[in-house]
Amino acid sequence: MLFRSKAGNYRMKKDWTNLSATLNQIAKLEPHFITVWQHQAWNLSFNVSAEFDGYRDRYHWVIEGIKFLKRGVTLNRHEPRLVADVGWFIKQKIGYSDEAKQFRVLFREDDDFHADDEEFGGSRPPEFRDNFLVGKYWFRRAERLVDGGASLRKTAPLVFFSHRPMCQMSYAQFLEKDGVFGEKAKLAWKKAEQEWHEFGARGLPAGKGDTIRLNDEEMHLATIVELNAKLDEMGPGVREAIRKQKYRLLTDEQREAYETPPEKLTRETYYLSREAAAALNVTPDEVARRITGPDRKEARKMAKQIKEADKLARLIAADRGTINFVYWRMRAQMEQTDETRAARELIYKGNAAARKGYLPSAKDYYDAGLAKWRELLDREDFSFLVREANTVDDLIEIIDKYRLLLEMRDEPFPKDFILQDVLDSYDRRFTR
Repeated sequence: MLFRSKAGNYRMKKDWTNLSATLNQIAKLEPHFITVWQHQAWNLSFNVSAEFDGYRDRYHWVIEGIKFLKRGVTLNRHEPRLVADVGWFIKQKIGYSDEAKQFRVLFREDDDFHADDEEFGGSRPPEFRDNFLVGKYWFRRAERLVDGGASLRKTAPLVFFSHRPMCQMSYAQFLEKDGVFGEKAKLAWKKAEQEWHEFGARGLPAGKGDTIRLNDEEMHLATIVELNAKLDEMGPGVREAIRKQKYRLLTDEQREAYETPPEKLTRETYYLSREAAAALNVTPDEVARRITGPDRKEARKMAKQIKEADKLARLIAADRGTINFVYWRMRAQMEQTDETRAARELIYKGNAAARKGYLPSAKDYYDAGLAKWRELLDREDFSFLVREANTVDDLIEIIDKYRLLLEMRDEPFPKDFILQDVLDSYDRRFTR
């Protein structure tokens, strides 16, 4: 505690020499106390680095924090949390800080940091020095420790195992931000899709003793439909008879709300309508109990199978929502299309032209790029993206820059704007 208190005092006094010396002492005294490595690395990379104005000085202390974590890994080689922390710092602090553009360049040029690289057994080649690729390597190392039996303790497996494929997603995204749109970008997104699918195939703990795979929700939903159809074949008309019986038990208010078209529901009748819908739900078990004769045993068995499939589908849906699984799966597919890469390249060229003051060219590029986005969003397989917050936010940023470009040219924003549905989707999110 004394040395940790000293470290805090030296940071407050901005005595960086004594701070470094104290951290070395802490590391020697408490080499297997994981939180010491985590806390002090955060202190260096996030707190100390923020004390400096120049981005090179900030980068220096960000790297010092990462190096401190790496020392912790050498003394705790079977601790996946520390290994993953190295990956997270490299991904997050290098790739997503306010100085990310400068940090990413400095990181690629940092021969000293990459000199003794574990993955390559020597100096990491320049073409593999993107911070997201390096971060991905560390997450992969952490995964291997867990797969080998190391404990994650209080870390959620769902989030832990999502980091590595998300690094590949980020790598592909930043290629395009850096102006790379050809085959290299397409292959990066293809690999992202592949690694996301592999992540979805991994068994993850959920509920009480259950194991789920994120790829399997559609399979479980299909099982539910198939088995319910078989139940209805065994007991023709049973489900509808039960439903009619339940309908008679509804209150007059519930019946009226249930029969009201959705667009005419008030706030009060909306909840009454939902209550009615829930009350009218007929469970597989209710159907199975009405089936008699030789199919009775099989019907009960199928009802249990439906219940189990429904439970797993719900668990998967909840975990999918936590990490936006479906969006990233579709995003990786979408980014491989010619339309998406063309749209992003045209917008990139439009921004470059605007920075140089070539406003007519900038508008031409933007108009062409927005037309490509329209073409993409009109595709049936990607039409849902108009309602997806991440895509909408991405496009709103583009639209805002287009609006600014028009203002610079003293042109009004078009009333029949080509992506008006994106603007409407964005507005609805904040006016509900």
